[in-house]
Amino acid sequence: MFKNLCPSTLGISGRQSEIVELTLTYGFRGLDMEITDFAKRAKTQGLDQAIRFLSSAKLRIGSLDLPVRWRGDDATFQADLAELDQIATYAAKAKVYACKTIVFPESDHSPYHENFELHRKRLAEIAQALSKHNIRLAVGFHAAPARRQGKQFQFIQEADALSLLLKSVNAENVGLWLDTWDWFVGGGTVASLKSFGIDKVAYVTIADAPSGVDRAALTEEQRTMPQEDGAASVPEIVALLKDKGYKGPISLAPNADCFNGMKNDEILKQCGAVLDELCKVADDEKKLAPVGAAK
Repeated sequence: MFKNLCPSTLGISGRQSEIVELTLTYGFRGLDMEITDFAKRAKTQGLDQAIRFLSSAKLRIGSLDLPVRWRGDDATFQADLAELDQIATYAAKAKVYACKTIVFPESDHSPYHENFELHRKRLAEIAQALSKHNIRLAVGFHAAPARRQGKQFQFIQEADALSLLLKSVNAENVGLWLDTWDWFVGGGTVASLKSFGIDKVAYVTIADAPSGVDRAALTEEQRTMPQEDGAASVPEIVALLKDKGYKGPISLAPNADCFNGMKNDEILKQCGAVLDELCKVADDEKKLAPVGAAK
């Protein structure tokens, strides 16, 4: 796996050259890019110019958000799908590790079974389009109860339900966007992740949850940096990823309020050190005990 930075998640902004310099300074080897900016630069300036700072720094592009509005009407979906091939061509040449997207936990329009079938079919079509370019599709979910309040129909909000959806999609390049906070809040464990299969993990974001709080009461403001007594089993999950040979990005994704009042270089210094320590602890976990027991 490689240390990856998602600037927007941490509240970091600046010119691409500035962010690349900070990314290198604090030991990151990958960087997420904003899809609209990436596509616009590639189309107007050419791909080499669009990623020149990353190329010179020998940084990977960890992920791009999927540029397809796939949850709504068919005409919009098909129009965006037709545009995806050109963007995926750029992404493949730039060696983007994955395109990522989220399954929403609710709907105002479709009951569960209809929504499930729509997701299964459309994710399969998107994955087929990306597979031509050897790009993985990473699919995540939102487990926080607040995300689904006030909606007519409930949808996927648990780790097991997302696992079932992904297994139903007939595409080898579809994988899990593993967010440790959502996995925990959605009832996932280290054991259930191991059962799902680390080879199916396509992208990883790390956030912890405070111990002693009922999962159903947690809010996304309680997405924390990894803690020694955290509830989300972060060291065990990272140890499992390393043990099973996960080669993709690993990014920190606590609530951005964790960094209030801090400058960009202060944030990255802290995040780089935390990821280094987390990987060291994961190595120790592997040496001391087998991984996979339920928590």
